[in-house]
Amino acid sequence: MIRKFILLFIISISTGLLSTTIGFNSHQALALSIFLTSVLGTLFFWSFRVAFVFVGSSLLLLTNTINFESFIKAASLDVILFLMGMMVAVGLLKDTGLFAWIVGFMLRIKNLTANKFLMAICVISALLSAMTSEVVSIIFVVAAVLEICDYFEVDPVPFIIISVLATNIGSSATVLGNPIGILIATKAGLTFEDFIVKAFPLAMICLVVLIFIVKIWYRKTLIHLDAKIKDFGANEMLIKLISVPIERESLK
Repeated sequence: MIRKFILLFIISISTGLLSTTIGFNSHQALALSIFLTSVLGTLFFWSFRVAFVFVGSSLLLLTNTINFESFIKAASLDVILFLMGMMVAVGLLKDTGLFAWIVGFMLRIKNLTANKFLMAICVISALLSAMTSEVVSIIFVVAAVLEICDYFEVDPVPFIIISVLATNIGSSATVLGNPIGILIATKAGLTFEDFIVKAFPLAMICLVVLIFIVKIWYRKTLIHLDAKIKDFGANEMLIKLISVPIERESLK
């Protein structure tokens, strides 16, 4: 840890000093050093990533490298408040069991095969991330994948990777799927309809390409899963395993 701290400060300070030789003024050099410290601190000490960012932002204000008005403008508080409101709404829906019910309902596939399971987790991941957010989507999809893979005694890693890739694709389909999409929409003046008309079709094309690629890349895994499904039986498992009753206490 001490070595990482030493390396962190050497890189940040030396970069700031070198930047003055190419025409940076003192405020620009300081801002570059603080930025590198925040980024490298996040990479080296992931558990303290929030502290590094807050300390870096405070140093920018204390050294008058950035004024308070510019800081508020750059922070995009409208986007932050929108995300907070959306997370509150999503949290309420999560407590009612809505998303878990959707995942369970869509995974009740008749005559389940490995290819059907692959397509199901891709479509569910993409649609959930497009409708809510990528974080909400991946939490529920990965939980379902782990449960099913544990039952069939297969390696869940390939299917988790697939769900993550599909989630990232789906999150770009609408303005709600990713904070970056919200930021782009607010800064560029785009509407939700603009994303549906232009981004959604491209995302669906990318999703089809993804399904095609992962079917080839993980063909051995799919063959192994097909064998396990035939041994264990799929329909009976899905009825019992992916049954997510809504807790009455959460609805009160």
